[in-house]
Amino acid sequence: MQINGKRKLCLIAVFSMCFLISGKGWAQSSEGYAGWRACMACHETVVKSWQKTPHAKAFESLRKTNQEKLPGCVSCHVTAYEEPGGFIDVELTPELSGVQCEECHGSAKKHISNMGLKEGMVAKPGEKKCHKCHTVGQDPKFNYGKKCKKIHP
Repeated sequence: MQINGKRKLCLIAVFSMCFLISGKGWAQSSEGYAGWRACMACHETVVKSWQKTPHAKAFESLRKTNQEKLPGCVSCHVTAYEEPGGFIDVELTPELSGVQCEECHGSAKKHISNMGLKEGMVAKPGEKKCHKCHTVGQDPKFNYGKKCKKIHP
């Protein structure tokens, strides 16, 4: 199988990140979740746009109110809470703090290891995925159309 230029570059970037990320990086700490830095290798524009959103800073918002250890709060402010290979705590899995790409689009480990194959990835997660956290009690004025524009401006 031949690998085109862009895929080859992405593959090199991903494998390089395995060695560059600290001991708590995605290669060592997660079964199925890679964290946003892994997505950056091939989806730089989208990741940079996400970094400016409230989702990117979701865990930090809990810290400001001393709620970062409350499971009921943490579950909506991190990636893959209580999922195999997902967020455990900020010391063990800091790369999964915040509401990242994989929370909505699915675990990226297979996507990355298979050179961009879309197996297991969800391109457009839909409104139901949002309601996991944006409940009537937590976000009574939730408007899917308006909120989506803030996630990927």
